[in-house]
Amino acid sequence: MDEATQDRLKNEVDFHAEIAQRERESLEKISPEALERYKKCSRWRTYYPECVIHFLTKHQPEHICDFGCGSGEMACRLGLLGYRVTGIDVSPDLIELARERARMEGVEDLVQFTIADAAAAPVTDGTFDAVLAMSVVHHMPANDALNALDRLLRPGGHIAFLEPVAYSSLLQWLRNRTPVEKDVSPDERQLSAGEIRLIGKRFIIEEQRHFLLLARLRRLLPNAWFDVGERILSIIDQALFLIPGFSHFAGVIAIQARKRD
Repeated sequence: MDEATQDRLKNEVDFHAEIAQRERESLEKISPEALERYKKCSRWRTYYPECVIHFLTKHQPEHICDFGCGSGEMACRLGLLGYRVTGIDVSPDLIELARERARMEGVEDLVQFTIADAAAAPVTDGTFDAVLAMSVVHHMPANDALNALDRLLRPGGHIAFLEPVAYSSLLQWLRNRTPVEKDVSPDERQLSAGEIRLIGKRFIIEEQRHFLLLARLRRLLPNAWFDVGERILSIIDQALFLIPGFSHFAGVIAIQARKRD
């Protein structure tokens, strides 16, 4: 492992130790209403957490890898939906919290967690039918991340990406200067159009959707208006994304892709 990689991993571990402490203070079981929403995924076209679960589970995989699983929130949701999941993350603090979450949710028999650099995870090549790569590629050199994902998947296996994007330099400039607080680790970035094209060269992209145009404004709404405002803005966004060129101003992309045979 070269020095730059060692520094990147140390930065991530140190940053996420603080994140884990914050999340532990607010740790709670998923509500029955939220779980029912993820079972149905009826809003997958407008709500990106449902979209990525829809993309990941539509082919009914037997064994899923949550690549960069963080505190295990998505892995445990998938476990509650009946899927067998292995979560991998470089942060010991987040993995400890993920295991605590799995115990709390009662999914320890289905959901397991491993502390490892995702790019060098100690698993057999081609172990998984599907991989969730949710907000993790933008923490790593793109080629390293895609090499690891390719190694984890069996031939023909599916992968669901969810990543922040910055196709517009103007929006990137505005984001960096907005007063809204952001949890940003030292080495993360938003993916460029070139990095999205790189995903298409490594995997067969079967479907993709963009999110967060006007819906970025949801964080400025009063709490009482947040849910309704987010839903309305998200519906408007999907209408706008039908207009050629508007996806250039999106903030998030969800991709369903398949490993080349």
